[in-house]
Amino acid sequence: MDIALLLISIGSLPLLLALRIYLVLPAHSAAPSPRRKENETCSLGVFLGSGGHTAEMIALISTLDMTRYTPRTYVHCRGDDMSLRLVSAFESRQTGDPNNIHHLSLPRARKVGQGKLSTFQSGLKTLRVALWYTFLRPLLKDPSRPWVEVLLINGPGTCVVLVAVAWIRRIIGLSYTRIIYVESFARVTSLSLSGKILKPFVDVFIVQWPDAAGKGQAVFKTEPNKHESGNGVEEDKVQTDKTNKKSTVAMPTNGRVRYLGWLI
Repeated sequence: MDIALLLISIGSLPLLLALRIYLVLPAHSAAPSPRRKENETCSLGVFLGSGGHTAEMIALISTLDMTRYTPRTYVHCRGDDMSLRLVSAFESRQTGDPNNIHHLSLPRARKVGQGKLSTFQSGLKTLRVALWYTFLRPLLKDPSRPWVEVLLINGPGTCVVLVAVAWIRRIIGLSYTRIIYVESFARVTSLSLSGKILKPFVDVFIVQWPDAAGKGQAVFKTEPNKHESGNGVEEDKVQTDKTNKKSTVAMPTNGRVRYLGWLI
């Protein structure tokens, strides 16, 4: 009898985990998004996917007021020297304490054309490194704070591992990283594989073309109103500092997929 109860308990764990994940999905969560005062800062993580993904991400964050998003952590794949050069050039134009700029190098989870078995092995290696640097070490240092408060991602596959690790804190009920996924500018009529996988698990999912998420999937406006800026971007999503023309990211309170036009 004791063995039977043990087997039942073990067998129920996956179901309980699946139920917990379902309950804390952004689409089902009723928790209000955090709002910060103008003088408050926010720690920011930026995933650099190499190549065009990195170029798009640098173009995107260049519109932000970096005095508000500090400290910043740039996550890149090992051997991606181009992303490091682009980040170095970008940060050289910013003001602030350079000690607040951090870099995290991850093994690439999947290379183009890589087989399924080797992808599984490399993915486990990426998971191990990400688990230590973005979950375990920050947890030991300060359990009340995630490794970053907001994470910007736009693919490719390695960011899936990063999101999976970030979700651990959400599942166990700790304060967690809010995740913003910006689909690549190259995805005009359909989502990337990373986008399809991550859409249910991110707090904000943005497409840059109105048909990218499929018909009826993207929420967007064609004319500005009192809740929008002149370019059609809702002001509670992106707030513009009228003094220095910089933008600040704010978490939306509803909607799953947002079309915000050509962000880059």
